[in-house]
Amino acid sequence: MTVLRLLILPPQSGARLELIEAEGDVVSRRPVEIDERLDVGAVLVAPGADTVARWMDLPVGSPAQARSAAAFRVEDEIALAGEELHIAVGGLDEAGRTLVVWTARAKLNAWLDMALAHGVTPEAVIPDYLLLPEDPAGQLIVAPFGERLGLREPGRAFNVEPELAALLAADRPHRYIPAAELDPWLAAGARSPAINLLQGQFAIRSGAPARGRKRLAILAAVAVISPLILVLAQIAHDQLTARALERQARSLAVSMVPQASRYEDPAAFALARITAAQGRQGFGDLAASYLAMVRSAPGVTLDTLVYGDDGAIRSAIAYANYSDMDQLRNAAKKAGLQLTEQSTVTEGARITSDLIVRRQP
Repeated sequence: MTVLRLLILPPQSGARLELIEAEGDVVSRRPVEIDERLDVGAVLVAPGADTVARWMDLPVGSPAQARSAAAFRVEDEIALAGEELHIAVGGLDEAGRTLVVWTARAKLNAWLDMALAHGVTPEAVIPDYLLLPEDPAGQLIVAPFGERLGLREPGRAFNVEPELAALLAADRPHRYIPAAELDPWLAAGARSPAINLLQGQFAIRSGAPARGRKRLAILAAVAVISPLILVLAQIAHDQLTARALERQARSLAVSMVPQASRYEDPAAFALARITAAQGRQGFGDLAASYLAMVRSAPGVTLDTLVYGDDGAIRSAIAYANYSDMDQLRNAAKKAGLQLTEQSTVTEGARITSDLIVRRQP
């Protein structure tokens, strides 16, 4: 019987790795010694805190086209430049949406190097929370991963701090899988993974001859389209210059305030963080008010919620009618909250808005 191996990657470099081995119904876990070589193939379980999962309505096409479309959708939401970002796509859910996961290329490279240092050949890389089962009835599943919690339900999955998980799951029926019972579920999830981050330049290659033929085809194509390349060179140069200036501004903001790397507009966040008042609103109070406000608008659903060091909540919500947003604005005024819309995107019958929520000054 084939042994399935999962290598649990730690959230911090230098921490111990753990190895899960599943053979039939027998599942065991043990720590990996610092200098131990395993010389096996394994599925790498990535820390969920370093990945983001989202279900998107993407045009039908090849996986490469889906990744390109997803990259275009998220380019304004994250501080990472295109060459620093890695995007992978999975299958479709019942609503026809595509599972999209992104992380920093540097993170993925570090995970692969960590595995190779122990002689492990990566067979797949999967975020921890996407190994949790998806309940057929739509119930929220919660499980511990170190000091954080993974949550999964149809159309949504993430890894958060226990305090935030408690707020998101407090008023909802949910199922908690304790650590002692978790490993068989992780093994089952690895046998039929929702996604594999080893895509694009990180994809597992079949062999050298195939790579040689592909390289020859690429060179032939370049020779054919070289006149067009010359015509478009100036346009490409201008675009690259503009992007370089944007990256410089982002890098400067992140160098001043490292936490700014998590936000859509690092420069604005860095400025707000530096000038923030000492007596800012506490997270628990603000989050409770905001969640109560969202519940008061029946047509609005909460996608993401992040508490920033500037004392504000960054949140993504979804709704079907613009009147739902009007209800949310009215509820915000009654609750004494300041609601700022950063962006709004319409995808079919679904409208998504990114918000910043603060207490009224």
